[in-house]
Amino acid sequence: MMLVAEDILHDIPTEEELLADLCRERFYDFFLEFWETIEATELVPNWHIEYICDQLQQVYETWERKESQPDVLINVPPGSSKSTTVTQLFPAWLWVKNAAIRTISSSYAADLSTAHAVKTRDCITSDKFQRVFPGLIEIKSDEGGKTAYRNTKMGQRFTTSTGGRVTGMHGDFIIVDDPINPEEAESETTRIRANRFVSKTLSTRKTNKKRTVTIMVMQRLHELDPAGEWISKKPVLRHICLPAEASADIRPPEAVQYYVEGLLDVNRLDQEAILKAKQDLGSYGYAGQFAQRPSPEGGGKLKKAWFGRISWPDFLVLTKGQPVVWEFDADTALTKKQKNDPTGLQASAFVGNTLYIRKFEWVRLEMGPLCRHIPEFVQGNGYGAGSMLYIEPKANGISTVQTIRENTKLNVVEAPPPTDDKVTRANSIAPFCESLRVVLIDGSWCEPWLDEVSTFPNAAHDESVDLLGQAIRRHITPTRKTREAQSL
Repeated sequence: MMLVAEDILHDIPTEEELLADLCRERFYDFFLEFWETIEATELVPNWHIEYICDQLQQVYETWERKESQPDVLINVPPGSSKSTTVTQLFPAWLWVKNAAIRTISSSYAADLSTAHAVKTRDCITSDKFQRVFPGLIEIKSDEGGKTAYRNTKMGQRFTTSTGGRVTGMHGDFIIVDDPINPEEAESETTRIRANRFVSKTLSTRKTNKKRTVTIMVMQRLHELDPAGEWISKKPVLRHICLPAEASADIRPPEAVQYYVEGLLDVNRLDQEAILKAKQDLGSYGYAGQFAQRPSPEGGGKLKKAWFGRISWPDFLVLTKGQPVVWEFDADTALTKKQKNDPTGLQASAFVGNTLYIRKFEWVRLEMGPLCRHIPEFVQGNGYGAGSMLYIEPKANGISTVQTIRENTKLNVVEAPPPTDDKVTRANSIAPFCESLRVVLIDGSWCEPWLDEVSTFPNAAHDESVDLLGQAIRRHITPTRKTREAQSL
């Protein structure tokens, strides 16, 4: 009988064994238990952490079944423990499930990427981890660096940064945490570099093209940031978008049911914290980093509410049938490639002190077809004897002016070359627009035009803003004679 009792006592699992089973079974429980191994502050749990943990666990389980799955995009505000969850503790849990897993992680800066990898290693080498999972994971002494390390069961954690070295490395899971610095998001060069690294470089580092999954976590910064590129180009994507305040941007939409008082996190991101973020970051910074939207709702520098709408019959009544001198503006891009900027064409006229835009068109045509299309556009939108066609004097714009001048009777000239950057030029016309002096004549072009204008400077393209400013400045900039008279 004594032996039976001893056997029963021996079969009772220890506290560590129970904890190991709990953490092995569910990533969220692992997260709760091992937060203290890498963070000095006390954890303030919130539903979104559990939600993201469960989503990541589903990703792992799909991988474990050797099934294909879409890449994962996670958009959450800063201060939401996104890096701790996705980039630091998730790789550690993956090794608990399968110590042979290879992970590649990347951030916009090398020191940031290294810090994430060190946190993962701190978790694995902590006394608590070794006590709960004795002998499970051992870092190889000769391959235990900060940016790359292996365990004794062939698992690997390799770290790089946007534009950094990754040649020769392959991962079962690729984690991209903030591929672009929020302070540099307006730089086209920076965005192109980040997009190329994520879509071209890291995508080739998958151990198994069918099975390996890329997980990207970031705030929205621009329509053409890496998240925007994924959303527009990937037909299937597991998209988790959790803005600080409830909105139509929540993905999946049913996640809105977990918001409390319209807030993602009433403890860390209450109304006072949100107000401070809006004050510190401004409307654009808050829109991207907290609302997960490239531009503020209703528009940024140029707001949708500033532009009126009128039907063509009402416009004719307004002008009492009197002739209107229509002017035309073109911002040429001599290419038909979809990835490049289109050519913008605008027909507008001043009636009193108000600019009426009759038509705006985006086209992608090579030089020859474009030079034939522009005359068709102006003739179809009210070109008359007093009309002028102004073409922005870029290199291809000069060629377009010469070609149209040689082959048509249109009054065509080079527009005055811009002297300021695009944002400064937009700021200069903002008061005119805010005074409700721009009215759109109804057409199918109006909504896409408003979307592009109100998203500037974070829109994918900006032809509408360029040509709007070009037309306004012609009429609000004093002429040389006026300036000379004012100086007397």
